[in-house]
Amino acid sequence: MKKILVLTDFSDNARQAAEAAVTLASRLHANMILFNTYVSEPVTSEYGGAPWPVEQLMWADEGKEKLKFLKEDLQELVQQLQAGNHYPSIGDRQGIGNVGEQVKELLQKETIEMIVMGARSGTAWEHLLMGSDTNAVINHTNRPVLIVQAGHPLKKLKKVTLATDFDEADLKAVHYLTRLGRVLDFSIEIVHVTLYSEEAASAIQKANFKKHVAKFNYPAITYQEIIGKDLVNRLNHLCEEAGTDLLALVHDRHSFLNRLFKQNNAQALMIDQALPMLIIPAGISDK
Repeated sequence: MKKILVLTDFSDNARQAAEAAVTLASRLHANMILFNTYVSEPVTSEYGGAPWPVEQLMWADEGKEKLKFLKEDLQELVQQLQAGNHYPSIGDRQGIGNVGEQVKELLQKETIEMIVMGARSGTAWEHLLMGSDTNAVINHTNRPVLIVQAGHPLKKLKKVTLATDFDEADLKAVHYLTRLGRVLDFSIEIVHVTLYSEEAASAIQKANFKKHVAKFNYPAITYQEIIGKDLVNRLNHLCEEAGTDLLALVHDRHSFLNRLFKQNNAQALMIDQALPMLIIPAGISDK
């Protein structure tokens, strides 16, 4: 059975993200894995069979205890699900080292449907632009990453907005959302975005993109278009007006998201973005 991987640092927002994962796991008929990792400082001693340093032993014991308590609390939420729903089982893991590498290794061992994590602080845009943990994860995964912002839990999911520049690679992301939407029952708004100074998609490119999307046979899809310098503000405003519950972005080295990160004024574009974000890798499997 597929699993939802929940990354936690035991903060209040990580807990909020884990609680959202319970509902998602139930509706997606998936189980859950809680995962916490520890990044140690470099030490002079070599590890080859030597005991762990005291600091790591203390972290391991403390983390194990916190995982136990979090797991027990989430299991109570599972028991509160309505009768007839899938009751996800909850496992827990610990790791040591870079969170991105740890996630990559887990993905090789487990069938992961989605990764869920809480933004540590600041707005969701700040977390994407400057959050090293988030960048480490999205750069090492071929699975979608759901980022839940502090103070803004994912209470409902009726409308998802996908920002795209109509690149052919983004069709896999659309396909993934249509398959997810058939289970979770949400509408999809596809927003064509063009960064300032970049060439907009041609009429033929737009027509071809929409033609391919039509093949997915998902009735609840609409289209919008925005272009200009103040792109993040305009995208946020559009989502607010449309009643969007989740903003989806495609990630790879050519994507709109990655090009936005490289803009010198990207940080200045950030505003108080309250929406959870779903980062979909361009190489996601469409099976």
